[in-house]
Amino acid sequence: MKNIIILKLAIVICLFAVAPAYSQDHHFSQYDMSLQYLNPALTGMIIDEPYAWRVNTLYRSQWRSIASKPFTNQLIAYDMPFKKSIGLGGYILNNRAGAGQLNTLNVMVSGAYEITIDPSNKHNLFGGLQIGIFHRSLNADNLLFDSQYSTSTNSYDPSIISGENISNKSIIRFDANLGFYYKYFDKSKKVSPHGGFSLFRVAMPNESLTGEMNRLPIRWLFTGGCDYKANEKLTISPNLMFMTQAKVTDIVLSALFDYKFESSKYSVVGGLAYRYKDAVIVRGGLKFGRNIFSISYDLNVSSLKTYTHMRGGFEIGIIYINDKPKNLSRMKMM
Repeated sequence: MKNIIILKLAIVICLFAVAPAYSQDHHFSQYDMSLQYLNPALTGMIIDEPYAWRVNTLYRSQWRSIASKPFTNQLIAYDMPFKKSIGLGGYILNNRAGAGQLNTLNVMVSGAYEITIDPSNKHNLFGGLQIGIFHRSLNADNLLFDSQYSTSTNSYDPSIISGENISNKSIIRFDANLGFYYKYFDKSKKVSPHGGFSLFRVAMPNESLTGEMNRLPIRWLFTGGCDYKANEKLTISPNLMFMTQAKVTDIVLSALFDYKFESSKYSVVGGLAYRYKDAVIVRGGLKFGRNIFSISYDLNVSSLKTYTHMRGGFEIGIIYINDKPKNLSRMKMM
């Protein structure tokens, strides 16, 4: 009986991802490591030291404890300063959900522009735009529905006709995002506040696989926080992320640290975060110069914890920066 309950729960989660009326974008717990997926305005922009190009990647696996197949997210992105006050880049983001292998793929090109006119280079305001494609596919043959539950055997029977109308197995749509980002940076100051605002799915692509018109809602995302330099070794960063889409809201509060080893380029990074009514996130990693390797784990504290036993999502992120700057007359970034 317990296995049937867990199976039903896994199906509900999968259908939640499929149902157009409640569809929501995937997210990362280490959202600050996603860069262009966090805010298009971060594409190729420089705030402290110049660089030639940057690559970042994230991998996330979740719901392994209750779903027959875990939900996974993969992101790989590239960006670079291009010309004075201009940054270019792009990313590929893939999400695969559950037994039905509901797959969502985004391929986006990204550009950003430095809006700020500040001779002191302390106030940094950027704007960014992304355009690309939204691709969704589904293997409906692997899905089970309530109508396929057999009362005679007390189990699901795939041979029973589900009655579901899934006319398309794959769709491709145009997609677009935009954003603005601000950071104050002064090496003589201990505090560097920052904040951003971005809109995703502004084209509101029709995500339906049933032939109906169901537009993907716009996702609104706000971030804010500051970097506090306690001393030459320790930097503490309290942050807030607020995201809302289709009347579903995510709020994440975090406190991160960066502790540098004496006479070394290495640092230990880590911290804790809390996603409201969902998870406690434990995070740790290493930093070499500006290159970061970080892992995190979500301890599920929502109403699902009865089934998950607090096992949520595992995530790994990498940022690599090539520090050889190009010949730019003026360079500024993140």
